[in-house]
Amino acid sequence: MARETKTIQLKKPFEGAKGVISAVVVQEPTAGDFFALGAPQTWVRTSGGMALVDNDAAIRAYAERLIVEPDPVLAMNNMSVRDAIAVKDAIVGFFSEPA
Repeated sequence: MARETKTIQLKKPFEGAKGVISAVVVQEPTAGDFFALGAPQTWVRTSGGMALVDNDAAIRAYAERLIVEPDPVLAMNNMSVRDAIAVKDAIVGFFSEPA
């Protein structure tokens, strides 16, 4: 069975070896990814209740594993911050969306 993918259209395309990169494709994580990297976000208690906190190291590791187009290193070194946030949101979405 094929893994689900999400395509993120970049707000700020960048140049790659084969031309302009205008989208990033991420695939859903596997159970192996999850058990190796952990949850991308964690609930923590605050004075006002509970807050969801990003695990930046896990999110980066997921991005390195889950970006399938273009090369993950190329994407991570050239995406704008806004595009990186959109990729992060897509990755985290795999953990919160109903199957």
